[in-house]
Amino acid sequence: MTISLESIPSFTMTEALAVAKQEFGILGAVSALPSERDQNFLITDAGGEKFVLKIANLGDASDLLDFQNQAMRHVEKSPADCRVQRVVCSPQGFDIANIHNVRTGTDHCVRLLTWIDGEVLAKSTARGSALFESIGASMAKIDAALCDFSHPAMRRVLQWDLRRAGMARENAGLLPHDRRARVERLFSQWEGIDWTGLRHSVIHGDANDYNVIVGDGRMVGLLDFGDTLYTATVCDLAIALAYTMLGEKEPLAVAAQVISAYQRHYPLSEAEQQALFPLILSRLGMSVCYSAHNRARNPSDPYQVVSEAAVWELLEKLEPWSEKDALALIRANCAAPGAALSDGVASA
Repeated sequence: MTISLESIPSFTMTEALAVAKQEFGILGAVSALPSERDQNFLITDAGGEKFVLKIANLGDASDLLDFQNQAMRHVEKSPADCRVQRVVCSPQGFDIANIHNVRTGTDHCVRLLTWIDGEVLAKSTARGSALFESIGASMAKIDAALCDFSHPAMRRVLQWDLRRAGMARENAGLLPHDRRARVERLFSQWEGIDWTGLRHSVIHGDANDYNVIVGDGRMVGLLDFGDTLYTATVCDLAIALAYTMLGEKEPLAVAAQVISAYQRHYPLSEAEQQALFPLILSRLGMSVCYSAHNRARNPSDPYQVVSEAAVWELLEKLEPWSEKDALALIRANCAAPGAALSDGVASA
């Protein structure tokens, strides 16, 4: 089920600043930040400290937002060596406040998070081995930190869950004929994934090139736990790889560095290695399908199709690679002695 436009909050910047003052006692300058399903605002107080005010989608209940908050706290307390945003409590000690939009008559949950300084991966020119290895290591440590984390709201239905790529596939008919045929081939590989053979856990679920924060040529932070859910663990790496490869001349050479670093910190099983390339392709296929859907319903919002051109370019570069060849590359970068896991997995 895709996000309805009516469920997305529509507060003005003046209203958002009033909410920040009323609910969290924060005053300052305000500017809008992009978001697919929520409204996010950057607020900079008189001392220069920055915060993100997140006004939630109508469909996001407080238990789901608490799940995201607790996942961030769990990672923050771990030795993940990667910054995540901290939840700022209200003066009354609440993580989540409830607000009313008088103009629309809708009620929304709202949170205040800290800001992480740095440059998003999509805008970073500091490309190189140090960056790619840090992405692999950071994602491995975050997945390791979350492997024992649970929450009552973690088993959610989410359109971006790779297990539910069929939801995106329903929009393939919006693509031009030749591109639709290519995407259908990607989804046919997705159909062959044996999910029962994969480890399952809570994952971040959206390490895209606008959520990975880079500083001094390395990954230093990870934003936006809005797509966090319980699913196959290897999906987290697949998503990170799909977006790290965007714009790269030799995308699989980049992927090899990310995979090798991930493997050193949180080894992949043989079943996960087999599933990884189809999952990468599935995420790219989902991206272009949802871009087509978003353009059809809301052509005036460029953020909804922000990665589309780069994704098609990457798919062109990956087209010559067979699943067999890609698996050989993945296995070669997971071949450290004693690193591979057995295929014994937790129940899905």
